[in-house]
Amino acid sequence: MQKKSIFWLTLILSVFLPLVAACGSNTPTGTTKPTSTISSGENLYVLDGYTPLGSQSTGQHIVAFHPGSANPTTLVTLPAGLTSLDHQRIYIATPQHGQTTISIYNTQTGTTIRSFVISGTYSTAGQDYATSVISPDGRWLVLRQTEQTGDQTTIALIDTQAGKLARTISLNGDFDLDAVSPDGGSLYLLERLSDQSGHYYVRLYDVAESRLYENPIIDKTEINDPRMTGSALTRQIASDGTVAYTLYIDTPHNVAFVHILPMNGEGFPFARCVDLPVGKSADLLRYYTLALSSDGSILYAANGPLGAVSAISLGNASANDIWNDKIVATGHFNPSSGVVDKTRMLYKGAALSPDQQTLYFAGVDGIWAVKTADLRSGVTNLSDIDHYLTQQAFTGIGLSADGRTLYAVDPTKGITLLDAATGQPEQVIQGPAHTPWGIAWITD
Repeated sequence: MQKKSIFWLTLILSVFLPLVAACGSNTPTGTTKPTSTISSGENLYVLDGYTPLGSQSTGQHIVAFHPGSANPTTLVTLPAGLTSLDHQRIYIATPQHGQTTISIYNTQTGTTIRSFVISGTYSTAGQDYATSVISPDGRWLVLRQTEQTGDQTTIALIDTQAGKLARTISLNGDFDLDAVSPDGGSLYLLERLSDQSGHYYVRLYDVAESRLYENPIIDKTEINDPRMTGSALTRQIASDGTVAYTLYIDTPHNVAFVHILPMNGEGFPFARCVDLPVGKSADLLRYYTLALSSDGSILYAANGPLGAVSAISLGNASANDIWNDKIVATGHFNPSSGVVDKTRMLYKGAALSPDQQTLYFAGVDGIWAVKTADLRSGVTNLSDIDHYLTQQAFTGIGLSADGRTLYAVDPTKGITLLDAATGQPEQVIQGPAHTPWGIAWITD
């Protein structure tokens, strides 16, 4: 009897143990990291050459590669410049000996589509809009001549499709560029007033009439004082190119706002300034970043160190509905207590998931993830918020086309790929961008 019992026990164990082993072989151990699954056609275009606040530019360029491995191969390298909204073309102005070469590149192949020379000293270098702007389709390139005195401004309007200088505009006064309408017929300029507070007017120049409108473009709520202050930090453009949403910060006065500028050419436009939440320290304003919903109806302004996310309803801004934009809600959360880097600069620090349900943005440390439904419903206390990789600082983020992979950019450590749903890091890319600043765009 005892021998039979031992026999059956041995038989049962011999069958059961292999099953346990087989099940256990599909369970990752604590030391196994998940691997990311990236579409074979997905490529990252990364702005390389991070430049902290107060540092000289190191000469940025754009590196394209497929993020399928930790050490991917460079597909194409492009000079940093202005791109069309579809990112198919990049436009570069390079000055030398009193002349400027305008070069247009195919972003997929890196080949030169067209190159021509104009007189004058112009450049597309830098990340602001003061000296170079472009229309959404890339046809109209507008450049402000550099090295001029404050009482004279020269502007070049270039037809990139025809490959020629279409118009040279000379203005009395100190003007910076702001934007150009989709048809190239209207230029939006900032007239510097040279006072101690740094005030400026937003002015409209009509190209067909060769006329600078006498009256400034005014905020519909500040008709009695059209002066503005602040410097542009980041911008979003409506998909049809008819509205520019520019985030300005004024650190001396601790002010942040979004300037909504219609550019549809329907009469003389009004603008709108939407004030954003601020804190006790103006140093935190530089952490503001923007994301625009795919249908263009909601603009999100997020600031990790301030612990604030605002949802701005845009209504039908492209149709010049100037009374319908307002902050729907501002959600607050407890920001991390990390040390604020006063020189850190973000580049495209926010991204929306393809289903528009989650907003991701960089903070002082880590990546925050907010449910947009909470903001649209007016929730002001964001208790249901995720915080990923809290021990690391990032300057930019991006999302894969399928919304499954989050790309988080750190100039010193490379690009971390995370599971967008869980925040679990899956892979780190340490090349070919040496000091990556942010994800310029993603193709699929």
